[in-house]
Amino acid sequence: MTISHEPSMDAREPTDGDLETFRDLAEGDEVKFFEWPVSPLRVLGWEEDSEFGEVVKVESEGSKSYLYEVEGHLWHYDADGEGEANPYPVENLVLVD
Repeated sequence: MTISHEPSMDAREPTDGDLETFRDLAEGDEVKFFEWPVSPLRVLGWEEDSEFGEVVKVESEGSKSYLYEVEGHLWHYDADGEGEANPYPVENLVLVD
């Protein structure tokens, strides 16, 4: 798997706890972030990306995508490219209770 990181939007500054939450994600966790308009993302596990190292594979409503870190910023990438902005900058990443 290779992420095509060519963002049309600027990275967002991580809020307190974003990076720690991301780095501690485990299979089965559910997360959401600032502008995610659908059901939470369920963590499927960690995978290796040739350019960005360890990335988190997630799923929501049958669609698989990835969360990953670049230079201290978090991004959400839809591998199928079905998004207005792909990758999308992530902010306020939180675990769903």
